[in-house]
Amino acid sequence: MEKKELKTLIILFKAQASLSNSVKKSLEDTGLNLNEFVTMEALYTKKRLTTQNLAELLLIPNSSLTYVLDILMKKNYLKREKCTKDKRVQYVMLTKEGTEYFEKVYDKHYRYIRSIFDVVTEEEELVVQEILKKIGKQAQRRNET
Repeated sequence: MEKKELKTLIILFKAQASLSNSVKKSLEDTGLNLNEFVTMEALYTKKRLTTQNLAELLLIPNSSLTYVLDILMKKNYLKREKCTKDKRVQYVMLTKEGTEYFEKVYDKHYRYIRSIFDVVTEEEELVVQEILKKIGKQAQRRNET
């Protein structure tokens, strides 16, 4: 790897670490950790998912997801339902309380994260998205060979 690629990789890792810390900071007073938040966000957006679909969407192992779902259930933020056609399949969705709490938390979180991206224009942000998608897809292809 040439020095310029190494520099790009280091910049990418540092940016990712800083963004990750910022996301965690924005969630500090919510009572949610990152996995709980992204789980609620997925369910808020998709409304109802099987646990398998949710795990695939979030890239979280099933065992970790089960733990997160149990915590969110104890907080009364989500509920589970068995599929009537296949008892092995389980659906999860936000409760009314979970939906209301997520909407309250999300607005503050969004404004905080949006303030980080305000240093770039919309066009620059779209370019970054496309570049990161390209790099991510190439890395995934390389991992599959």
